[in-house]
Amino acid sequence: MEIELSGSLEILPRSLNLLVAPEAVAAGALERLLAERRYLLLYICGNYSRLLSMLSIRSAELDIRRAFTAAQLLTIIEEAHQTVVFVEHDPSLFAESEELLGYATMAFKELSRESAVVIYSPFMDDTLRSFSKVADRVFFLADLYGEEAPRRLWRRIGWQGKRRGELRSGSQSTLEVV
Repeated sequence: MEIELSGSLEILPRSLNLLVAPEAVAAGALERLLAERRYLLLYICGNYSRLLSMLSIRSAELDIRRAFTAAQLLTIIEEAHQTVVFVEHDPSLFAESEELLGYATMAFKELSRESAVVIYSPFMDDTLRSFSKVADRVFFLADLYGEEAPRRLWRRIGWQGKRRGELRSGSQSTLEVV
C-alpha cells in the first residue's frame, strides 16, 4: 500500500524518501496526510520551520518535535514510533558536528525499516546528498515557470536561454524515464 502525498507523489511504507520541492508542495503533502487521519505523523524540524505556519489542519495524529542540535535529532529519530516521519531539513544542524552526519544517515535508514520517512528541503545541499546515497526514492520537483524557480540551480548547471533561467520554447520541461 502506497502513501499518497499529492496527486503524483507516492511513498512506500517502510522507505526512506528525499523530497526537494517548493514549500507549497511539501505543505500540501502534509495537509493531505493530516486530512486522511489514517497515519500517526511525526514532524521533525530544526531551529525554525518554513512549513508549520502554512498548515491549516491541526490533528491529534500529529506530533511535532524540534531538534536544535544534531545530537537532539539523533535522539528524536531513535525514539520515533510513528507510521510516517516527516523531517524538515535544517542545514545548520550539521554545520558544527559533521561527524554526526554519518550516524544520522544510518539512523534514518534504520528508522525507515519501520516507518515511511520523508526528508524535505526546498533546495539540495551536501547534507541531503549524503542522505540521498541511502534513500530508497529521491523526488526533485521544481516550479520552472513560477516565482519559486531555482535560479541558482540554472546558473550552476549552465543553462543558456535568452536570459539565464528562461526555458527555450519547445524545450523539454520534464524528465521522462523509459
